Amino acid sequence: MIRAFLIFGFLASLSRAEVIDRIAVTLDNQVITESEMLREIRLAAFLNGDALDFSADAKRKAADRLVEQKLIRKEIELGHYVAPAPAEVEPMLKQIQSQRFENLKAYREAVEKYGVTEDDLKSHLIWQATLLRFIDVRFRPGIQISDSEIHQYFDKELPSLEKQAGRNRRLSLDELRDKIEETLTDERIDKQMDDWLKEARKRTRVDYRAEVFK
Repeated sequence: MIRAFLIFGFLASLSRAEVIDRIAVTLDNQVITESEMLREIRLAAFLNGDALDFSADAKRKAADRLVEQKLIRKEIELGHYVAPAPAEVEPMLKQIQSQRFENLKAYREAVEKYGVTEDDLKSHLIWQATLLRFIDVRFRPGIQISDSEIHQYFDKELPSLEKQAGRNRRLSLDELRDKIEETLTDERIDKQMDDWLKEARKRTRVDYRAEVFK
């Protein structure tokens, strides 16, 4: 009788766990759980200073970000990219604390308000550092910006750039060359990254569980 009761209690706890942490998305043989998706929403809202939003649209956007993370993590594993050391996160965390909050108390209150943990934040920051390193190694080396592209950008954007500079400031190509090259490089990286993700998605079966996105 006691054994039967224990088994029933164990099965009941499994049933509750399934309800609490349902599968939200499947990617081939990988899964994204509902709790992962909700944590992603909380972390993004905390880091951006936005209000918490658990609408169906917000859930779908969070799930899309996690799908991209899974695809990139798989490529990182296959390519044996070097991951950043956990110690690299500490300066990033301290920067968030100092720039976003008046003091440590305000930071801790915000952490509690958004329902995240410092371990969650550290894991998220490690991922951001990993992603930036992956992008630099995977895409940046192959990008070259020509002088003609720099000149074209300068001619097209000069009125807007001088307006931003203010006080009838006259800008020259020489003083903007490095900034323009960096801007064009970043745009090219974004384009290549988007194209790569689209191709990776085509090679992966991604299924969203509709009942989780209500």
